Amino acid sequence: MAIEIPGLDVNSGLDLCDGDLNIYLRILRSYVSDMRSTMDKIQNVSEQTLQDYAVSVHGIKSTSEAVGAEELRKTAKELEKMAKSNDLAGVLAKNNDFLKYAENLIEGIELFLEQHSAEGESRR
Repeated sequence: MAIEIPGLDVNSGLDLCDGDLNIYLRILRSYVSDMRSTMDKIQNVSEQTLQDYAVSVHGIKSTSEAVGAEELRKTAKELEKMAKSNDLAGVLAKNNDFLKYAENLIEGIELFLEQHSAEGESRR
């Protein structure tokens, strides 16, 4: 079964799971759940929350690498670097696009997971 999810290098994610699709699917479910709560935390970044923001995007960077979301990982890395250097203007300039991209990625993963779950149910 070929898996295509826009913004996700599925082969890279699967490689990190030794090719075990069931493990990868569990990781994707966890990723979606974690990303939703983290994205809520970074919606409104300010000077007072900039260091917390850096920690949150660091987490996004790490987990995105684990599932094969390379573009999101790269942007999270860039945002983390800006936040750590107190570049609030830079973070604010990129954060909305980052959140939109992440939302589209999460929706694509959710759609795939729903379809995969439905296919599994129909095989029983």
